[in-house]
Amino acid sequence: MNRGRRLQAPREDRTWLVEPPFAELPATVAANIAARATRDSYELNGTTLGQLADAARADLVRDALHDTQQYRDVDVSSALRAPSSALLLAGHQPELFHPGVWAKNFALAKLAENVGAVPINLVIDGDTQKSASLRVPTGTVDEPHVETVPFDGPSEEIPHEERRVVDEATFASFGERAAEILKPFVAAPLLERFWPTVVAQHAQGATLGESIARARHAWEGSWGVQTLEYRQSRMCETVGFRRFALHLLAELPRFHASHNGALADYKRQENIRSANHPVPALAGSASDDDAGLEAPLWLWTAANPRRRRVFVRRIGRELELSDRAEVRVRLPHGESGDVAKAVEALDELAAQGIKLRSKALLTTMYARLVLGDLFLHGIGGGKYDELTDEIIRRFFGFAPPGYGIVTATRRLPIPLPPRSDETEASLRHELWELAHHPERFLLSGASGEATSGDAARWIGEKRRWMESEPTRETARE
Repeated sequence: MNRGRRLQAPREDRTWLVEPPFAELPATVAANIAARATRDSYELNGTTLGQLADAARADLVRDALHDTQQYRDVDVSSALRAPSSALLLAGHQPELFHPGVWAKNFALAKLAENVGAVPINLVIDGDTQKSASLRVPTGTVDEPHVETVPFDGPSEEIPHEERRVVDEATFASFGERAAEILKPFVAAPLLERFWPTVVAQHAQGATLGESIARARHAWEGSWGVQTLEYRQSRMCETVGFRRFALHLLAELPRFHASHNGALADYKRQENIRSANHPVPALAGSASDDDAGLEAPLWLWTAANPRRRRVFVRRIGRELELSDRAEVRVRLPHGESGDVAKAVEALDELAAQGIKLRSKALLTTMYARLVLGDLFLHGIGGGKYDELTDEIIRRFFGFAPPGYGIVTATRRLPIPLPPRSDETEASLRHELWELAHHPERFLLSGASGEATSGDAARWIGEKRRWMESEPTRETARE
């Protein structure tokens, strides 16, 4: 694991962070292709990882080409070379994202052009639509502020795959409203010209996320970017992904231990105390046969599209999958693995409106081990995949393929007065002091005593805590 690696987006306008450097990425692709031999003999469900990858990659290119051609023209010459050519992947949620995220798509296309590969962007539509508004800067340089501008009406937090437009008028007028608010800083915002493309995609029956993703991809095409797009939801319903997921479910006690052990070590090395960062531990205990172990999957139904965790337990020659609420199903899967019947059973579940989707780490694990020869992350995804690397080492027993990290900085075209780094550093330190030692700003007089009232009581309580010896029970509190 890359212990202690700290990556930050560059501060200067129109600058990139690429790790490893862009000129070295072709070598990373070549090294990943050469290393296939060491992992492709890994056996799972009566086949090998290499055989699974060959079939899954062919399906990926065919389906991505078909889906992309539904809404934009695309150069098929690179796709026709598949599956013998390299496949390069990136991915993000179908949202309005900032230029640092968008930069990945352009880097993906350029790298693919340089190495003769097929570039494919995964649309992560299994994540939830957390907000239907955008924070838009406005005001003046001296007195700036941010306005929250809705692009749709409120809705429960459900996956992008299920999220439809609920307020047509708000959706249709968003581009003009947001652009008008932004115009004190940007005279001709891209958003004003971009949003009609989103509305046009929605008129063709696309979901909210699909409308945004397809419009973005169409604009990329107008600038010469020749990539394919592929939805995570489509990936999760392929034979290749289901066979891969069934292997993890059949070996869930071992995967569970690998996942949680790697996570605990990662959090200890990174000094992370949050229970949910970078990801929560998988719940359940191997000693509790009745409750089952949590799998790296989400589950929801057409009738209730809120994501729920999936718990699995083995009952004889079957695997029982449950959300511990309304869904409880069984898959045929003996110790030797009756995979074909299990895949058919998953097809039947999908036909009934029961959807199984990969969690984030499983998505990139499958993309890196099965689908592609290089995955390009942003900074956050790149840090999280250090954890994925360790899970791969522990569970599969081989070294993970390398990946790249790409981000960029594009600032608003606003002239700002010269800035002193020393002054900024001093202000940042003072802000840190305000957060961690607020009592120092409330003390008055030569005695150093605090002002009366609540502040004095709070400062006294903090001092008592600081002067007490921490125990195992009180340290976290």
